[in-house]
Amino acid sequence: MIAPTLAAWAHGLTFEALPVAVVEDARRRLLDTLGVAIAALDEPLAVSVVAGAKRLGDGTEATLLSDGSTAPAPIAALVNGTLAHALDFDDTDAASVMHSSVVTVPAALAAAEAANTGGCDLLLAIAIGNEINCRLGRLAPGDFHALGFHPTSVLGCLAVTLLAGRVFGLPPAVMAAAAGIAGSLASGILEAYSDGTWSKTLHAGWAGHAGLVALRLAEAGFTGPASVVEGRYGVVATHTARGAPDPTPALDGLGTRWLQLDAAYKLYPCAHAIHAFVEAASQIRAEHALNPADVARAVAHVPEHFVGQIAEPRAEKLQPRTPTHARASLPYAVAHMLQHGTLGIEAYAPGRIGDPAVLALAARVTAIATPVERIAFSGRLQIEMRDGRRHELAIDDAKGSPARPLADSELFAKFQNCARRCLDASTAMRLFEDVMAIERLDRLGPFMRAVAVGRLRKPG
Repeated sequence: MIAPTLAAWAHGLTFEALPVAVVEDARRRLLDTLGVAIAALDEPLAVSVVAGAKRLGDGTEATLLSDGSTAPAPIAALVNGTLAHALDFDDTDAASVMHSSVVTVPAALAAAEAANTGGCDLLLAIAIGNEINCRLGRLAPGDFHALGFHPTSVLGCLAVTLLAGRVFGLPPAVMAAAAGIAGSLASGILEAYSDGTWSKTLHAGWAGHAGLVALRLAEAGFTGPASVVEGRYGVVATHTARGAPDPTPALDGLGTRWLQLDAAYKLYPCAHAIHAFVEAASQIRAEHALNPADVARAVAHVPEHFVGQIAEPRAEKLQPRTPTHARASLPYAVAHMLQHGTLGIEAYAPGRIGDPAVLALAARVTAIATPVERIAFSGRLQIEMRDGRRHELAIDDAKGSPARPLADSELFAKFQNCARRCLDASTAMRLFEDVMAIERLDRLGPFMRAVAVGRLRKPG
């Protein structure tokens, strides 16, 4: 069975046994996720999730990035995971359509701090969680979304039980039972796409919270089904139309082939399926000195499995009501890039998403569903000018994908841009340096609390 096999593997894995490439990947995921979480600290939803979570209970196990206060580990995972997903700027594994690090990094930080352990165990936990997320997602890629479920949340809570179980040194049987319990806590519907409310953002934090709660219950003797993944009423059969899955994608090459290395980073704070079109719009705009007022229409050929998320219903995508709503709008993103030549965090500010010039141009952007052979962040953009000229560009893999990876300097620049939104320069640099040498830290509390100190020192 899948959960017990993954639990035994996670239990037996050591930091020393991790390939160098996996260690460095876990470090980069930590840096990226920490950066995008910090960038969201002043967002309205951050204020709400922190205030609401603090009403759920006090504790001293783990640190909240928002203000340096402490809470029980499940609460810290809830808050910090939600912050990290707030701007939709976190990495994605295309083959499983999973936001993996945004679940595993906050949960691993909470577990490692609660266990009074350090950087090596943190990187090990991130590697375990990301690998399990990618493997579980590959059991039914795209199928969760087809029914309106978010696999990041549905499957992420199972991965958290196993990464945290390893941090706490629990037996494989307890870890597998926790995964079984987490299956009954698995949730996350995508209805927030309809109006841009915040519940989809909560999914990453909820997966961490649910996984840690399930682990505590299993540690106390509570039981859960070993067949939680592949069973007749397991998470795949109940959340997709696929039925009981073939376990091969989850287990084949476990420990020798590291699927997490294929997860893509984001250069734009919006749904990853939009990135190829934004990149194409940027290149066409630059290469042809394009005047957005002269664009007659733009046609985006979208992989058919992504159309429902980023292009439908069309009326809602053309008039996003909130920043969260806009981050899932292909027409808005392409129009903003054509109009302004950028698509940064500021493009989704409440005062920007109603820009009449951008919305008028967005109305001239249409999407066509296109069959594709593989799930990738790809797309083809055609632009027709009012004078009859036509421009076209296809992007097979958006920048940040394994085929076109981000250089260390690019990832550092993204982290700095994110962190400096809410931190003073010295704290942002110190955090970067600590991540680069995270193995040397034997306790994570001071590392986490430094964020709050940097916020207090930031001018203005």
